[in-house]
Amino acid sequence: MKTLIRLSIISTTSVIILAIVFFMLSGDSPAFTPEGVVFASGEASDILSVTVTNESGTFNFHFDPDEGGYVTDDIPPFIVDVDVFTLFLTNSARLSAIRTIPPREAQEQDWGLDDPSAEVEIIFFDDTVLRFSIGDVERISGNYFAAVEGFEGVHIISRAIAMQFLLPKIQIISPFITPPLAISSSLSAIRDITFSGGQLEHPVTIQAAFGTDDDITLAAMSFGGATHIVHSAGIYELDQSYGSYIFGSLFGIVALDVIGYGLTNEEVMAYGFDEPYMTIDYDMINNSYGVLEWVSLQIVEAEDNLFYITIEGSGVVYLIGREPFLDIQFDRLLLRWFLTPFLMDLSSVTVTTQDDVFHLEIDNTDTRDPIITYNDQKLSTDLFRAFYRLLTSAAHDGIFLGELPAPVGTSILEITYEYLDDRKQPDTLSLYPGGVRRHNVYINGTGEFAIRDLFAERVLQGIADLIAGRTVEEDW
Repeated sequence: MKTLIRLSIISTTSVIILAIVFFMLSGDSPAFTPEGVVFASGEASDILSVTVTNESGTFNFHFDPDEGGYVTDDIPPFIVDVDVFTLFLTNSARLSAIRTIPPREAQEQDWGLDDPSAEVEIIFFDDTVLRFSIGDVERISGNYFAAVEGFEGVHIISRAIAMQFLLPKIQIISPFITPPLAISSSLSAIRDITFSGGQLEHPVTIQAAFGTDDDITLAAMSFGGATHIVHSAGIYELDQSYGSYIFGSLFGIVALDVIGYGLTNEEVMAYGFDEPYMTIDYDMINNSYGVLEWVSLQIVEAEDNLFYITIEGSGVVYLIGREPFLDIQFDRLLLRWFLTPFLMDLSSVTVTTQDDVFHLEIDNTDTRDPIITYNDQKLSTDLFRAFYRLLTSAAHDGIFLGELPAPVGTSILEITYEYLDDRKQPDTLSLYPGGVRRHNVYINGTGEFAIRDLFAERVLQGIADLIAGRTVEEDW
């Protein structure tokens, strides 16, 4: 009973899982077709308890009427593989022999039953008790010899059935540390997430653009159809390909081993989790009910590319291999393009050069055919679209420079986007002298990347061609 009380405190889902197991077992089951002598032919839900003693020790799984479900020894129900546990009880309720060695022949040797590999007691709700011992393996077939109380002779039972009584109780623990992805996309499942430690120089926060937070929604307008935005010194759009790769690796994480469970916080910390190698905190909706869950993963280096991992509050420590999320690279999270707002969201675009200011007004009354004016002169919409594609093609050269110092002097070029929604502050991309054939890029005053200097040349030529009604060159 202490186990149930403690487990209920750890997770309110514990009792629910216990009850779900019982509910599943109470449903229809496949027909039982015995091979030889039948020892038991009941249903899994007929079982009150199973007690096993084998090389690993003694364990007991039993039904608790007060909780309406099964107690899985000292194993927390929330880490139990329900399907495996259901199969364990089903096999326990349906036992038969492949064949039987008659009593006279059986007396000729001990069959490994004098010092059995496992001793099992199964109690059913109708007070029927089945006790048996498992001996040596039959070398030819790989099945096992068994002695069953109340049945004469030595019996041979299948290896598949015998093994569940020869294995330790941890056989029912799920191999999955986190649940597999249950919806269409990891990008849809992960909402807000923060990575700290590992190869990252500083914590990185990624936020979903499709939530209910107005500030995030407004920030995401800078990138048009972004699913998530990445916070660094500046704000960027998440590269969906790399983001999906990293996010996807957080689902269905498979444990190589269970190091310990039912641990106190102090016992968990003893594995080094007081100073974790990496911490990953995230919200996700990984179900069809739209229920938001919060998860905190903490990882500690073990040895030889192996790591300890725990979910905060679980009291369980696992061993894992080198998963993709452990090697997350900040610069790969960022989509190369700087600012890509939807044209329909804009009221104007301003291009400022060292010699002039070009303020282009946008009338989006008809979003399919916006009206573009410069100094009260209507410009070609098709030419403007080409020029706008050029502006929004501004992309870094793939080298993260770290946070650049505040720029000095006058910018070479500035592009400012103003929005129809007056809650959204304008976005400005500014270029300043950088390395060889490079300009340092500052987005709203923050710089971390450079761009090829040819971009500025194309924009300067492009604005002149747009106003003159000439074809705009988009490639640079």
